[in-house]
Amino acid sequence: MRGTVNQLNKIISTSVRQSIWQLIALIVTLLVAIGGGLAYQTSMIDKRFEQLEKRFEQSNKNFGERFDQSDKNFGDGFEQLEKRIGDRFEQLEKRIDQSEKNITARFEDVKQEVRARRK
Repeated sequence: MRGTVNQLNKIISTSVRQSIWQLIALIVTLLVAIGGGLAYQTSMIDKRFEQLEKRFEQSNKNFGERFDQSDKNFGDGFEQLEKRIGDRFEQLEKRIDQSEKNITARFEDVKQEVRARRK
């Protein structure tokens, strides 16, 4: 009986040692897996931030180019509009001068007609 108890104690102590080593291996494996996963996720997040920064810089660049182009187009359009308005004012002044001449000529005709009738 004592021999069987001794033999069982050896088996139990061996099983306990093996269980402890398995627990240590499990903990180390979990730590490595968690650490690797965190490192991987961190690198993925860093890459994603870099992509977002590149997109942001590119969109800023595109916006700047579009703004410059629209500013140039607006400036050109404004100059053309200003020129057209100036041309229209000149045409209007010519028409007004012509109308004044026509009115003056008609007024002179009316004055002569009235003078002719008075005589």
